[in-house]
Amino acid sequence: MPGFTGQVKYRSKNLNFFKNSLNLGDRFYCRTKSLTMNNRNPYNWLRWIARITGILIVAFTLFFFIGEIIEGQQRHAGSALASYTPLILIIFVIWGIALAGLVLALWKEGLGGIISLISYMLVYILNLFNKEASMRGNAITIFLIFSIPSILYLVYWKLNKDELSL
Repeated sequence: MPGFTGQVKYRSKNLNFFKNSLNLGDRFYCRTKSLTMNNRNPYNWLRWIARITGILIVAFTLFFFIGEIIEGQQRHAGSALASYTPLILIIFVIWGIALAGLVLALWKEGLGGIISLISYMLVYILNLFNKEASMRGNAITIFLIFSIPSILYLVYWKLNKDELSL
């Protein structure tokens, strides 16, 4: 259609697509991916397993953290953090960073997976130096269980990145 200057409308599952378009005479250029393309990712099941396990780990940890804070306030007359050593407090902060990485991985799989996996590794290494820990050597199983979503996010990110580059 030479000389067409009207807007072109794409419909896909109740979505209207007008943005990032440029009409140059008889050619229509679009700088973004068309919404009508089939965007099925064969690795979505991996991402959903990582999301579900990550959310469960975050909820499980927050449940126990809140319970420990409430019990600590009752046990130590208002100061729950006073009974912890500086090493334990550092481990708690790094554990919180790992949980934040799992939450970030809901949107950015690669970055969130890297942050949470490195944080869990630091927690495991610091726990080896903790003299108060009852199971320093056997903590590897807990580390591996809590690292499952991080590893799954990184595997998904790597597979998805490789597929997009083909």
